[in-house]
Amino acid sequence: MFSANPFPGAFGLDISDLSIKLVQLENVSHENSEPSFNIKNVRNISLPPGLIINGEIMAEAQVIHYIQKLLKGSNQKEKPIKSPWVVINLPEIHTFVKLIIINKNIDEIIQDDIEIEAQKYIPFEEKDGRYLDWEAIPSQGGKTKVVLAAAPKVITDSYISLIEKAGLNILAIDLESIAISRAMVTAEKKYENEARAILDIGGTRSSIIIYDNETIQFSSTINYSGELLTTALSQKLSLTHEQAEKEKIENGLEYKNKNKAWLTLMGQTQKFVEQIQKDIYFYYSHFPETNKITHITMCGGGSILKGLDKILSKELNIECKAGRMWKNLNSKKMIGIPYEESIKYSVAIGLALRAADNPFTKSDSI
Repeated sequence: MFSANPFPGAFGLDISDLSIKLVQLENVSHENSEPSFNIKNVRNISLPPGLIINGEIMAEAQVIHYIQKLLKGSNQKEKPIKSPWVVINLPEIHTFVKLIIINKNIDEIIQDDIEIEAQKYIPFEEKDGRYLDWEAIPSQGGKTKVVLAAAPKVITDSYISLIEKAGLNILAIDLESIAISRAMVTAEKKYENEARAILDIGGTRSSIIIYDNETIQFSSTINYSGELLTTALSQKLSLTHEQAEKEKIENGLEYKNKNKAWLTLMGQTQKFVEQIQKDIYFYYSHFPETNKITHITMCGGGSILKGLDKILSKELNIECKAGRMWKNLNSKKMIGIPYEESIKYSVAIGLALRAADNPFTKSDSI
């Protein structure tokens, strides 16, 4: 219908338990060339604990206040965001994504086929209300691969209400895992006979996303986060929250002496490793045509904890490294945002890439 984005200035807005992050990109692509984007705005605002808990909005009016404050800008360098068009995410903990196979050719599939198959997998009860979306991927041999995405109606509606009351118009709603993959999986690259995993380590929770055979295959939420580590240090060492946060940032997992702080962080990290191992084993044993995971890309603010990449690489026997956050922009302009800040924006970047492209004509599994 449109050959270019009819919503100039559209941006991505990542709403999480403890912060709201905004990324706005400018599409500078040329005909017959790969997509290219320049950064227009990157900003975030912290949320007090309790306004959003485990992805559930507990204090709508207060969250709206923070969204509007973020849009207005906090200083002279941050000009107000004038565009009302936004792409948002739903929290990973409340969503579901899965690749299924339907024994029909792609042009024979109807909505009823999807609904029947979805009931076998989606953990949300239909009677409680849920939204279901899907995308078919051409296959061979009379079969079609279909990516299912679902979310509870009550959670989805609460985010729609939040955004509309903040004076914005929603162009699209992404699952968190899809937005992250759009930012962290190298665009246009074909991964033959190998799979990739993404570890998003956030302020209140983490998630593992497995990308294989050119699509998201599996995702899972893990109870490991920056806030969890800080709280554990605070309780074990009788430190204030601020003291524990400083201890975590300054020393991380690279302690020369195995003191109580190191042991506390390692105890939590070992549980993290064990859950990752379980999720990878589940993927290998429950999904068809799996390839070996050869690399794990890390993102999220917690991913830069000192020594974490080395420990994960050793324990999982898979190379784990922090990702290049802006690689899919293909921008010729120098990006002057410090890496320690950029690593927090994986979800917002993925949302912004969709917003800066035409959200109605862009059609792919990520």
